[in-house]
Amino acid sequence: MTGRGNRTGKGRNALILKAISKGGLSFVAQRIHNIENTKEVLYAESLARLTDAEGVVHTAGAFVPQLGRLDGRFDLDFRILDLVLSALTADSTLNLGCNLSVANLSAPDRFADIFGRLTRQPELASRLIVEITETYPLIGSAIERLKMIRALGCRIAIDDFGTGFATPSHLLQVSADIVKIDASFVRDIRPGRDGHDSLYHMVGFASCIAPQIVVEGIETEQQLEAARSTGATHVQGFLLSKPVVLPQFPQKKGKFGLREVG
Repeated sequence: MTGRGNRTGKGRNALILKAISKGGLSFVAQRIHNIENTKEVLYAESLARLTDAEGVVHTAGAFVPQLGRLDGRFDLDFRILDLVLSALTADSTLNLGCNLSVANLSAPDRFADIFGRLTRQPELASRLIVEITETYPLIGSAIERLKMIRALGCRIAIDDFGTGFATPSHLLQVSADIVKIDASFVRDIRPGRDGHDSLYHMVGFASCIAPQIVVEGIETEQQLEAARSTGATHVQGFLLSKPVVLPQFPQKKGKFGLREVG
């Protein structure tokens, strides 16, 4: 069983790499909305997608775990960052978020590569939001390198807040502009003894780190109202915006000219 599983895994990895080499890697964008005026868009998060040889589009959750087993032969952060920078270059009205793992931030050679990409196009920095994923402890040099990225003019967002490795003391050292509360906290809201619920307290702590707080995973009107009651500033989720494909990129007066996909 183990040998067969390994062969199956290698075959899947080969198909993923082939799809990428054929230009199958892309991203869709999901808008982040002002919580009081939902027509106002802060920016759109870039979400990786992979189209296989049969034309089937796979979400990141379906192929990213396999990429982690490719022994460093492929790094999704770098590829998506290049795609996002190209999109920002093509349309001067876009504001896009791009994920960057703490692991890449912590590795000197990988950070140098990322920093080089950003410094070569400094005019794009103000429209790029770097979303930090807490898949690795956010400590020491990683915090200092975040400051370097922010000094270029990029905004910094802490993604999936509450589910990663970062401790409160380390997060308070981060110069962040945006904190995104993980969707699990809006799906499972628990009452507290002080009359406030768990989501309220998560937003309260996040407000000590950054001025703009996004509650992720908003899929119902009840969840939207729950987020409003916490003092959060923005929301993200299928209730207000599905992930969309960027066309050739008309966007006027803060409204995205995007085509919705399933």
